[in-house]
Amino acid sequence: MLSAMRCTHCTKCCQDTRMELSAADIARLVRRGYVDGSFYRVDHDGIPRLVNVDGYCFFFDLGKGRCREYASRPLGCVIYPINLTEDGEAVIDDVCPEGESISHEELVEKAARLRKLLRTIDAEAAVRRRSRGGHRLC
Repeated sequence: MLSAMRCTHCTKCCQDTRMELSAADIARLVRRGYVDGSFYRVDHDGIPRLVNVDGYCFFFDLGKGRCREYASRPLGCVIYPINLTEDGEAVIDDVCPEGESISHEELVEKAARLRKLLRTIDAEAAVRRRSRGGHRLC
């Protein structure tokens, strides 16, 4: 079994996030009772991203200091703090104070999941752009 990093719930990953969402993430959160479009915005590139409220993710409860949807959070949040460089190299976001607790095995596994997630999000965005006649601006 893969050991998981030690999350201290510092909330740094919840601040000023631009977390990309898949259609599955959106559908899951809508099923949880959120109004479609209330917690994300689709940017010019066709990619839905979480909205921030008062500098924190839409789902962050300031009073309790934690995520209201932790069990149903977007897959990108589950995979965090793993990121990919523009060259596709898996790296640990240095914003995370517990990044050093991630094992090599966890890094490899989460990087594979992240690559798959980003391929899905990019494919979904391409469909959105085609349906509205837009192009991805790089």
